[in-house]
Amino acid sequence: MSSSRNQDFGTDRQTMVESTQRAEGLSRPRLIVVSGVLLGSQLELGDAPVVIGRSGECSLVMAHPSVSRVHCRIYRQGNRYLVEDLGSTNRTYLNGKPVVCEELRDGDQIGIGSNSIKYFVGASVEADYHRELIDLAIYDSLTGFYNRRHFRSLLDDEVGKARAAVETNALCLLMVDLDHFKDINDRFGHLTGDQVLGGVAQILREHAPVDAAIGRLGGEEFALMLRESTLVGAAELAKTLCAAVAARAIETREGSIATTISIGVAAVDGATQTASDLLRCADARLYRAKQTGRNRACATD
Repeated sequence: MSSSRNQDFGTDRQTMVESTQRAEGLSRPRLIVVSGVLLGSQLELGDAPVVIGRSGECSLVMAHPSVSRVHCRIYRQGNRYLVEDLGSTNRTYLNGKPVVCEELRDGDQIGIGSNSIKYFVGASVEADYHRELIDLAIYDSLTGFYNRRHFRSLLDDEVGKARAAVETNALCLLMVDLDHFKDINDRFGHLTGDQVLGGVAQILREHAPVDAAIGRLGGEEFALMLRESTLVGAAELAKTLCAAVAARAIETREGSIATTISIGVAAVDGATQTASDLLRCADARLYRAKQTGRNRACATD
């Protein structure tokens, strides 16, 4: 999932590559976020300065209280790049030391509040190493979806943002569970079960919106986070996903195996205070879908 921010802060459009798995072949200088909510995000550097801060007008937005609205900038000067603190409250750090303005060198680490960014020039071995570590920290190896820990981090952040616009129901969550998956494992074994999980994951990937964040929460349970979605729209998507999985048997080492899914749908509303609230609501509706026959979606209590 990639996104771009078009800002009016003396900077041009910058392209964030949120998945390191989609950043193959990058050879220009770039930044890789190695800690914080944006873990794994990459930003390729060019001629335009990159302003980093909490404000939505920044090139790279880090929405965390430890980050100043306009914290620092990274800019090009000839053939080199420099990092400059912009009067931030918590200061900008380079390799653990506070800086005002300093030239960046390959492998340097920039501290911005509770976030850390590394600067790399070209396809360095260290950059590859960090990408591999980040992949392990973010992604589920079987499905390629976000793992539980990282998905929950993203959800915490997005619920906080959505609460400011609660009247628009700007954030929805789908909790997805394979029906009778234990029977598949018991009958065919876990290797075949993994093939079924991978096949269902592919169907979810094909039918989910391109900007949806998808996580594997564990076992046969997945979650989809939909930004700027109404509960009605999310419920329609859930029905589409149920129908798509039911319509396609999964090819495995033991032959074709048919399966179905059940889905619980929830939206940020006046009762939602935290990501845990949203998860509990979606999980309760998933349970309702299971109890009322499976192979269906439930968006009401």
